[in-house]
Amino acid sequence: MKRLLEKLKAGDEKSLDEFVYLNLSKVFNFCYALLKSREEAEEVCQDVFVKFWDNRDKLDLNLSVDGLLFRIAKNLTLNKIRDNQKYKGSLELTDALLVGNSTMEDVLFKEMEDTLHKAIEALPPRRRLIFELSRFQGLSNREISERLNISINTVEGQIRKAIKSIHIYTDSISI
Repeated sequence: MKRLLEKLKAGDEKSLDEFVYLNLSKVFNFCYALLKSREEAEEVCQDVFVKFWDNRDKLDLNLSVDGLLFRIAKNLTLNKIRDNQKYKGSLELTDALLVGNSTMEDVLFKEMEDTLHKAIEALPPRRRLIFELSRFQGLSNREISERLNISINTVEGQIRKAIKSIHIYTDSISI
């Protein structure tokens, strides 16, 4: 494990795949236990490994990696729960204010949709194509890799980077 962590710290992307493979199920189970939603647990799980990768240069090889991984997972899961509560609260408030009138909800949805569309359009062309094949056409990573004649690791990496870019873009825009 120490050798794997040294490779990670040095920026070896292949070691990231191995690290994710070794840790994915326990991180997913932890997130799922708190969120009770497979989709949200998968999303948070992916964010955990992106955040871990982004901060790999700060990795202390003498400390528990599991501790760090679960601290990241805990923080991101709690953020997700808070976001869900804010969203639920704002929907309840909107429903109470509108009482059957969906105009405000339609406007907010349209703004969110436009922001997401702009975030996707801002992606580099190849990354955007891979993301759209995955998320909008429902192709598996293997199908995308075969269609574009690239490795599955490249597909996974591009999807990770696309999601991160979209998060950064949407976080910088207040709706």
